[in-house]
Amino acid sequence: MEKVLSSHVGVKINEWYKMIRQFSVPDAEILKAEVEQKIERMEEDQDLLIYYQLMCFRHQLMLDYIKPSEQRSLSIADLVDKIENSNHKLSGMLQYYNAFFRGMYEFSKKEYIQAIQYYKIAERQLALVVDDIEQAEFHFKVAEAYYIMKQTHVSMHHIMKALDIYRQHEQYKVRQIQCLIVIAGNYDDFKRYEKSLEHLKTAYSIALKLKDQSLMGKVLLNIGNTYDRQQDYAKAIQYYYESLEVSEDGVKDLKLVIYVNLCWTLYKTGENAEAAKLVDKGLNCASHGENSHEMLLLKSIKTIYESNDENEIQAMLHAFEEKQLFVFVEEFTKNLAVIHEKRGDFEKATEYYKMAIQAQNEIQKGECLYND
Repeated sequence: MEKVLSSHVGVKINEWYKMIRQFSVPDAEILKAEVEQKIERMEEDQDLLIYYQLMCFRHQLMLDYIKPSEQRSLSIADLVDKIENSNHKLSGMLQYYNAFFRGMYEFSKKEYIQAIQYYKIAERQLALVVDDIEQAEFHFKVAEAYYIMKQTHVSMHHIMKALDIYRQHEQYKVRQIQCLIVIAGNYDDFKRYEKSLEHLKTAYSIALKLKDQSLMGKVLLNIGNTYDRQQDYAKAIQYYYESLEVSEDGVKDLKLVIYVNLCWTLYKTGENAEAAKLVDKGLNCASHGENSHEMLLLKSIKTIYESNDENEIQAMLHAFEEKQLFVFVEEFTKNLAVIHEKRGDFEKATEYYKMAIQAQNEIQKGECLYND
């Protein structure tokens, strides 16, 4: 049987990666099968085999993003082990892809600090990346991670670079929407709520044209978040319910995020009974292995508003401190301060306000994540 040139397989893997980045699952699956057929007849090329394994890893991340699966997560973990245990030294673009994809994997597990550390390794090889869409992908993923960690200026720097590139490519409308959502979230952190809503309305109009209910649901959720940040809780609740309605037959993970935000806002407005029902509904909807972060948030919100056990509250806050998710520590301690103020326990309220300031300081210290 005639050997296949590794360069031909490399071209086919590049085509496969292009479909992955566009979330075109049927095309990606077809190209993956074609690559696997060619790999069996390929001349020996260790670099190409590593590239193939890395692309299998990225393919699984795409599938897990679209429809999370505990079984697929185990498969991804196996691929990580296989690549890490390879004796082949990675350099150049292989080192870039390995670090970049590992960052995406850690991000999907909500291990944001680890994700950023891998992205920093990838960034050292970014000069080797000549494809503008690949550069956009890098900036988008980095911006997502820094947004979560509330490193707002850094996130905005990267997300604007990503959006500028995606706008030059008509087939990347989904990424344009996702960029606009991150930009809006950053504007929320700057307290520029009018700018946030402006970007979210643009994102919603694109999602509407695409007839993508999942994206429409995400945009509506983020509009709700913007109103919540302004303490316009009635409008926030309205948009959360709209988001839930649009997402009813959509991705389970999105519904869980909506439940988290909706029940939190309902608690803030004193609708504790309705909020508690939604917490239970969310916990029943969650799968223990796949949605541990959302489950922790739901339980924590209920603890804040319904528990009088100080030890339980402190243990809950400590769980977020351990993961360096100080943005949640700040929000939770502010909520607890308000609750104690309403009860007339001003000493306890002051204690929680001090904890919120400490959490803010930790968030600001996080700027060092960007520096070596």
